[in-house]
Amino acid sequence: MSSELPKRMSKRNKFKSLFIESYNHVKHQNKAIAVWIQEHRELLRKRGNSHFTFMIIPHSEKKSIKISISYRSITLFGIIIGLLTFFSAFIVLKFSGMNHELNELQISNEDFIIQSKRLKTEMKTLHEHSSLYYEKILNLYIKLGGDPQKIYHLPDREIIGFLEPNSDVFPETYRLQSDIYNLNTANLLTKEIIKIIKDKNNIIQNTPSLWPTKGYILYPFGKYFSPVAGGEVINYGVDIGTFPGAQVIATAPGEVYELGYSQSTGYFIKISHKYGWKTIYSNLERIQVKKNQIIKKGETIGFAGKTSLNPTYLLHYEVHVGTSPLNPHSFLNQVQN
Repeated sequence: MSSELPKRMSKRNKFKSLFIESYNHVKHQNKAIAVWIQEHRELLRKRGNSHFTFMIIPHSEKKSIKISISYRSITLFGIIIGLLTFFSAFIVLKFSGMNHELNELQISNEDFIIQSKRLKTEMKTLHEHSSLYYEKILNLYIKLGGDPQKIYHLPDREIIGFLEPNSDVFPETYRLQSDIYNLNTANLLTKEIIKIIKDKNNIIQNTPSLWPTKGYILYPFGKYFSPVAGGEVINYGVDIGTFPGAQVIATAPGEVYELGYSQSTGYFIKISHKYGWKTIYSNLERIQVKKNQIIKKGETIGFAGKTSLNPTYLLHYEVHVGTSPLNPHSFLNQVQN
């Protein structure tokens, strides 16, 4: 403890002496700077009081002209000229920059005008195409039996009728809004069309549209002369001539609601379908379905045959809606399956 105290005192004395030395050096430098400023101030003052003299001596007897100008005035005049030169150069440069910007703006404006004309032409073409697309979608929707209440076309006259006649921008803008509205409406109508087509396709899929067997129309629907009966009879279906053991298929998906056998008709099958359709297949040699069985479209349900009353191999085929018989030939494909 006693040995550390002298060390601390020694360090403190060294720091104190160093601080005093630095203070005296800074004080000396400050005095030197103050003296230098004082000397130059006096020099400037002396030079400012000095004069620069011009003498004009004529060759005649007239008096000489003496013009004295102080250095201070010359210095002030030089400063003013320098400032004027600086500001003049600044103004010239600024004006040059503004002129350059104006030229750039003029070029940009010309480009804008060209692009605007091109855009106007493209918007006109777009309007024509969108109107054509809307009309085609609208006509298709109407032909498919769509609801007219869902159609609302917004004519151009209703949009731009209130605008000024000389307006060049707003008509295109509002016409574009009309195109957007029509395209949105066309999109909604397209969805409705897809729905209608799906519904119609579902109806078609459940409509008896296939040939029940391969062959030809032997006896048509309605009144005809029957060689078996020996006179005119009414046929509630069609008789399709075919070959022995020909497959008989269901012409639409459905459910077997009745089947049986009689001497006059042979085996028969009755199938009910969606939307009130019913089909009857008779003069069968044998059947391979059961009552209440669910049948797919095109599925084999039996085989064509003949009876004692019909010695020819044929299929008697009927189509009913509710209790009314229809001509099956109207539903058969032109090309057999």
